[in-house]
Amino acid sequence: MPVWGSGSSPLPQSWMLKLSCEASDRTTANNLPMRSLDQWDAQIQAILRAGLRGTPLETACAASPADRLAYARSFADDAGHHRVIDPPLLAWVLEIEPWEAPTTDRRDVQLWAALSKPGIDPLSLIESECGPIAPEAKAEGIEVWTEIELASLQALWWHARRSGRPEVSTRARSHARWLMDEIQPDNGTNRPWAIAVFAELAAEGDIDAMLYAETLLHNCQVLLGRPDLLSTVILLDASRLLAASCAAGHEG
Repeated sequence: MPVWGSGSSPLPQSWMLKLSCEASDRTTANNLPMRSLDQWDAQIQAILRAGLRGTPLETACAASPADRLAYARSFADDAGHHRVIDPPLLAWVLEIEPWEAPTTDRRDVQLWAALSKPGIDPLSLIESECGPIAPEAKAEGIEVWTEIELASLQALWWHARRSGRPEVSTRARSHARWLMDEIQPDNGTNRPWAIAVFAELAAEGDIDAMLYAETLLHNCQVLLGRPDLLSTVILLDASRLLAASCAAGHEG
């Protein structure tokens, strides 16, 4: 059973339905309409636009590399907070050269930083072959641990897509399955880390992934009625990841 936290967001109907279905052999869940990858992409794009509209991030997306770098270096979330994951995340999302090396050995930060450094084997940054990527983060509390695991998954999914290595893809899919089995998404901090991963798995017909993705999208809009700034950055990356997946699917 998933680990249930004390998140402030009420569970969306999809997760209430999941609990009901688990008690009734999942008959109802198996009849839920499944969406294509293009449909997931359209839904995420709509939520992304609501978060981007009128923000400096929207301006930065169309700016010169120098202006994108200036924005990234001064980035803070809606509450004025900075995080250790911001520099490698923004360097990747805004397609700029990293301006500083990671100051922590936290696994999610290292995996994101490695995206901007070709030649680093992402699996060398993960000690286990299955289960959690960052088990040591459990000591920091369930909400922090959940966010680190989800952020790690989003970066690892990029590594798998970029490298084309089956062993990286296998580890990423294994981690997604572990999250769905063990960590309920409401344990996070209302940010849609790995939303593209669960959307892609949902489009393949995975009902648990569909419910996970819907919960992540619901939670990131609860406080403001739209995504907060950091969530918008995450969704911007998710839209690129889904676009890459859609292109790969159409080519296949």
